Amino acid sequence: MNLLKNKDVLRNLLFQGDQLNTLAGGVAQVDFTIENQSDGFLIVVNAPGIEAEQLKVISDQNSLQIFATINHPAENQGVMIPLFYKKVQLPVFADTNDVEAVHHDNRLEIFVSIGKNRASSKKEINIKQI
Repeated sequence: MNLLKNKDVLRNLLFQGDQLNTLAGGVAQVDFTIENQSDGFLIVVNAPGIEAEQLKVISDQNSLQIFATINHPAENQGVMIPLFYKKVQLPVFADTNDVEAVHHDNRLEIFVSIGKNRASSKKEINIKQI
């Protein structure tokens, strides 16, 4: 097979090379901190070089999944390359139904309040941008 004649294969190979180059040196280290507060927990994610659209927060019964991905520019490709992933186990009294996420200045701040946990299934948390 001649790669120069097959534009789809060539385009995908160039995309993979670009993504591997980005992963090898285009993202700074992500830093996580968890602060106990009187009314809940504040999780701060310092993620320089990662845009708010790449970040996802998924709440589960007693945990939060925080991650970022790079998506393939062609929507129908369905290729997502992970930049980082962190699963945070929460105590049973953390209310994962009442989670707020705000992104500003390369920081993602996630607040989980204390209360009765009524979560029964996974759901994606909407990240507000300031």
